[in-house]
Formats: sequence, structure tokens, C-alpha cells
Amino acid sequence: QRCLTLFFQVGDKQPMILKWRILSATNDLDRVSAVALPKLPISLTNTDLKVANDTKFFPGLGLALAFHDGSVHIVHRLSLQMMAVFHGSSSQRPVDEQTIKRQRTTGPLVHFKAMQLSWTSLALAGIDSHGKLSMLRISPSMGHVLDMNTSLRHLLFLLEYCMVTGYDWWDILLHVQPNMVQNLVEKLHEEYTRQSAALQQVLATRIVAMKASLCKLSSSTIARVCDYHAKLFLIAISCTLKSLLRPHFLNTPDKSPGDRLTEVCSKITDIDIDKVMINLKTEEFVLEMNTLQSLQQLIQWVGDFVLYLLASLPNQGSPVRPGHSFLRDGASLGMFRELMVVIRIWGLLKPSCLPVYTATSDTQDSMSLLFRLLTKLWLCCREENHITEPDDTLIDECCLLPSQLLIPNIDWLPINDGIISKLQNKQLVRLQFGKAPGLIGHTVSSQFDAFVRAPGQPKIDHLRRLHLGAYPTEECKSCTR
Repeated sequence: QRCLTLFFQVGDKQPMILKWRILSATNDLDRVSAVALPKLPISLTNTDLKVANDTKFFPGLGLALAFHDGSVHIVHRLSLQMMAVFHGSSSQRPVDEQTIKRQRTTGPLVHFKAMQLSWTSLALAGIDSHGKLSMLRISPSMGHVLDMNTSLRHLLFLLEYCMVTGYDWWDILLHVQPNMVQNLVEKLHEEYTRQSAALQQVLATRIVAMKASLCKLSSSTIARVCDYHAKLFLIAISCTLKSLLRPHFLNTPDKSPGDRLTEVCSKITDIDIDKVMINLKTEEFVLEMNTLQSLQQLIQWVGDFVLYLLASLPNQGSPVRPGHSFLRDGASLGMFRELMVVIRIWGLLKPSCLPVYTATSDTQDSMSLLFRLLTKLWLCCREENHITEPDDTLIDECCLLPSQLLIPNIDWLPINDGIISKLQNKQLVRLQFGKAPGLIGHTVSSQFDAFVRAPGQPKIDHLRRLHLGAYPTEECKSCTR
């Protein structure tokens, strides 16, 4: 007999002995062509035994064995009990010894030569004997019917695990159905708010990205995806611009210029941008001219987005309109306010880096106008527990914006040609290297058409906001996430 003996000892307790008898699980070790081990630690999967009602089917508890007949067996990582079996298109199910002999004489079947489980064991990738790369979806319930609450708890637990560890959660998205999206987003946010302030700060961008990828799977939450993408980009721009600020004197024990900017803008609630600006040490905002000019496309996005938000304030009653969540998000509006102050200072050094507006009057100070309206809106929701509705005067002033400034078209999302959202129908999908998927019957992508640029419009690098032209001379990759 060939077996693997493991000894576990914790503290002074009696050691626990586990014996894996390979022959009892496979009958013939020579039939095994590949093995994939789970990456979830045993202690983590054991803690989840208290969460679900029937966790013996939890995917993190299994390892995958590929056989020469083309089948893949999922067995329990400790007891080696059979949990699920997958039969490939070329594999057959032998019924007797004569059938097995006939298979061996006709030649080798297509089988996996190498396999790898994803981080949460919900997907299995493998390369077969013909060199084809395949990906199998592994159900959280291993094919058994579980109630909705148990399935949600499984997925929520794994999403939290990926959020804390930093592992990609793409394999979890394979099992999220459109009717689960709303509950998962709400419960994920509840768990996030229960964490300490320091941990929330570390995971702030990760949870926004996770919410965006979840909402992308349901046609009823498409507008929220736009807001999550915009919030991620706002945070990235804010961190980038603040990182360029340097104290005028080295080794100063005081706060960094970025921290002082946030403190001054939160304390001084004046609607005049110049009065806020004079409270800052402007020498800390001095940058090289070339650097300032290279930031213009990011500065332009900030200016365009603020103008779009204020112009959409009179239509705030429609939650399906992109940007709706920003109108009551005091933290995001405060970030926009800080960036406008920084941009105002940099505009004194190099006017060509300022955002370009198309105004009906040559004498109008567009940045002062937008900052005044933005501050009034920010004051309504700066305190999360005391959000007030904008007054009629502010709404009337925002109604006049389209007659004063040309409202830009916001390209909200990267092109939606990713694969994950096209696998929800659980049908076999065949892809070929070097060719676009061209999948038919996908309904969610049509929901994005209102938020992306038309084919004839200029293309934009969504990560750096660089204009590439309507017909770039070279093929370029685009981020779909």
C-alpha cells in the first residue's frame, strides 16, 4: 500500500495522525495524470464550518485529481471522500473491465496533463494532452442544492477573504447570479463598516473595485458601476496629485502638504476659492512646468466631472443616472473641492494646465463658479449623519449651468468585452488565442452602450486619460476592468 502519513501537533496536546491511502481513493495510481491542490489553508476552511449549514461540500475542502480517461475527480482534502466528478467531452464512463481494456487498446484519450486550482477553488484551469487550455467552473455546493442564504454566505465569506488577502476574486464572480448582486454588495459593505478605521482605510479602494465588478453582473446595477469606476479614478488622481507636493523646508515635523490641504479645505467652508487658497503655503505647490503640463488630462477630467455633477443635480431623483451617488457623498465632494484648490494654484504658475471650458461669456470665471456651487453642495452632505437637501437657490443656479457652460460627455466605462460577465449562462464557451470572443446572446453588454463611446468617436486610454484618436495607427490593448 502506498499512503501518506501526516502528524499534526498543537502545543502539548496529543499529536493527531492522518493517513492518506492513495490506493483507496483512486484504485490505481497509474491512472492519475495530474493533481491540483487547494490554496485555502485548512484552518480557514475549518472556521467556515460554523458558517454554512452543509459545508462538507465547501470547495476549499477539496483537491482535484485528473485521470487518463479524461475525467476529473474532486475529493475531500482530508478524508479523500469523493465530492464531485467531471467527465470531459472525450471521456467515457467505463462500465466493466472489457470496456476499460478496449479503451486502452484504441489509444490514449484526451486528458489533463497539468492543473491548477484558483485561489478560492471555485475554478480549475488545466492543459490537456493536445495542448488546449481549459477552465472548469467548480460550484460552491459541488452540485448539491443549497438554499439562497447558504450560497450567499459561502460567496460572501470568500469575497471577504479575497478583500483582506488581496487575491483576485474573478473565480467567485463565475458563480454570482444577477439576483445575488444586491444582497452581496449590501452585506459586503456591512462587514466592511464593522472593521477598524485603519483597516477600512487600507481596504477602501479594494472594496470599491469589488463592488464595481459585482454590479457589472446585473443589468439593474449598471449605473452604480459607473459611479464605482469614477470613484476609483478620483481616489487615484487625488493620491497622484497630492504625492507631487513637497514641503518647502526639509525635515519639517509638521504635517505633509497633502494633509494640510485636506485640513484647511475641511475647516474653511468659504465658497470663494481664492479665500481658501490664501490659507495654504503656496510655495509647497510649486512644480516644474513640464510636470504640470503632463497632468493636464487628469486635471481636465476633474473639471469635466465637477461640471457634469452640478449640471445633473436638478435630476437627482433618478438613481439610474450615472453620478447619482456622488451628489450625497460628502467625502468624494470634499476630494473634488481639494483638487480644485490645487488646480487653481497650479493655474497661476502655468495657465495652460487648467481645465478647458466652453463658456458663453468671455469674462466668466468658470472655476470660481463651479467651486462656489460645489461648496454649497458639499456643505449639505459633509456630515454623514446630517445630510440635508440642497436648497432651491442652489438647484436654480445648477439649472442655469447648461446656458453658461457646455456640459461635456463623460465616457464612464472601459469597453465591456471581458469574459467573466459572458459566462453567467453556464454554457460551454470556446475561445481561440488571438481572436476576439464574439460571443452571442449576451444581454448585459447592451446595457453598457449608453455609457461608452461610439465606435467612431475618439478613443481614450482609460488608465491615463490620454486621447488616442478615432482610428489609432497601432493596435492597442484596453483595460476591461
